[in-house]
Amino acid sequence: MIFAVGDIHGQINMLEPALTRLTERLRANDAVIFLGDYIDRGPDSEGVLRRLMRFKKQHPGTMFLRGNHEDLLLRSFDGDKRREELWLLNGGMATLASFGLGGNSNWRKKFPRWALDFIGATHAAVKFTHFHFVHAGVVPYGVDTEVEPDLDARLWIRQPFIRHGDSPGRIVVFGHTPQPDHLPLIHMNKVGLDTGAGQRGGRLSVAGFDDELPRPRSPEFTLFQVCDDGTVTPDEYVRNVLRHLPQNEPTFRFSIPSISSAPNVPTE
Repeated sequence: MIFAVGDIHGQINMLEPALTRLTERLRANDAVIFLGDYIDRGPDSEGVLRRLMRFKKQHPGTMFLRGNHEDLLLRSFDGDKRREELWLLNGGMATLASFGLGGNSNWRKKFPRWALDFIGATHAAVKFTHFHFVHAGVVPYGVDTEVEPDLDARLWIRQPFIRHGDSPGRIVVFGHTPQPDHLPLIHMNKVGLDTGAGQRGGRLSVAGFDDELPRPRSPEFTLFQVCDDGTVTPDEYVRNVLRHLPQNEPTFRFSIPSISSAPNVPTE
């Protein structure tokens, strides 16, 4: 199985019960993919990063993808003033506060090296036989991403990816775009797992995908969610369900070739 965890956004009170439930279900060869946006908005980004590091030590088959919020932090640390302002206005102040650096204009000098190393080691994407995991999405051929050219669209794209097309290749599992009803977005070729953990009333989603079965016509996966009060929903098996399917949109082909899966899965 491949388990994917949606955007966390500093919500340690949601992450802890999610990891407890997930650990109960993990087998030796299972993979766990965290889809990015570990930091910002919530009260304890530092605690989330430390907890993820401990989880990786306990479960070596864990991979961390980079979200746009991690991208903003790294660019801010490197001196991009415009992106720093954007970051601080979009949850970065909460992250600095969690590290005891709130209101400190010289935060770069005191921001911990271990956290920068963790974020710097995250990947843009990881591909298995039937599934492609990425933070925001993949770029359909010939489509304007609506993303600034110096940014990695896989960390930032939204509607140009979501509203386009059937794909004969892998099912794309992503986060980034929160769903207003706090349930996963499900299309024929994609599953969105940002269910609003960074928002009031949101949920943290954990989905399990079986890469050893033939590629389903529409996504099939196990799902549990953690509510903002820390309660965990019962496990359910999702199949033959399409939600928020775009109507009358053109079809774009992603042309993603099939490749071998674990143990050596390609990361980007």
